[in-house]
Amino acid sequence: MNKADSPDRPLKIYAIIGSPRNEESYTYKGLRIIEEKMNAIRPTEFEFLFLQKLALPFCDGCLFCVSKGEEYCPEYTKIRVVSKKVEEADGIILAAPVHTFNVAGLMKNFSEYFMYKRNRPSFFGKKAVVYATAAGGGHKIVLDFLQGTAEAWGCDVVSRMGVSSSQMGLKRGEPAKPQYMEKLNEVATEVATKLVAGIEAGDLQPAHFKQIMNFRAMQNMTRRQEGTRNYEYWEERGWLESDFYTDAPVGFFPYWLARYIGSRIRKAMKKGNVNPVR
Repeated sequence: MNKADSPDRPLKIYAIIGSPRNEESYTYKGLRIIEEKMNAIRPTEFEFLFLQKLALPFCDGCLFCVSKGEEYCPEYTKIRVVSKKVEEADGIILAAPVHTFNVAGLMKNFSEYFMYKRNRPSFFGKKAVVYATAAGGGHKIVLDFLQGTAEAWGCDVVSRMGVSSSQMGLKRGEPAKPQYMEKLNEVATEVATKLVAGIEAGDLQPAHFKQIMNFRAMQNMTRRQEGTRNYEYWEERGWLESDFYTDAPVGFFPYWLARYIGSRIRKAMKKGNVNPVR
């Protein structure tokens, strides 16, 4: 993505919210704090997508989006609008509550509809923040999922934030805890600063091991998909024989470790030596 062209131009942030409580959710309320902090640094316009209002039915895993093209998805008329919004935004936020110590179903289902972006990423250099809320624990599981999703699409995740809704006054009408809200505001300022700085810098973040390993896994899989939309997409970009999607800096050890593991996986797949997972 290009550097932000003018410090006077408002940044455009597209926030995708996977809470069924929409504007009443603490996920949304927390993002409004980040919005406030970003506007204190630079004019910023947030657009919120509430996945419940998008009303996607359960993805049935047909994988037509992967093999034939995203336009073959039964919900493509909705998905293409979201994809265009992400493409046009300066940055995105993926936000979801923790439900039974995992990501909320709305966000998980949405990610399934974007499976083609995991196979054919295009949002390279797009800066992203991932955000999770929970009354108790489980933040890391959800933040890891959201980060892995955004990075698989090609985004650079510049910051993460997990908040306690119980400390924000969720239970039984209790007031927010002042000490916690002070800390929350400090973290929100840090997140906002990193997002603005990342957008304005406009460069590619160094790729870490999980990203490189994901690339190798997708490369091995795609090499076996001749005749599909995936194969054509990868072949056109030279990814079938490359070391990564982009020219992002890659560390020496992550590169060679991922390459070694990827070669082992490729050989095992050819020989049929892949074992069931236990």
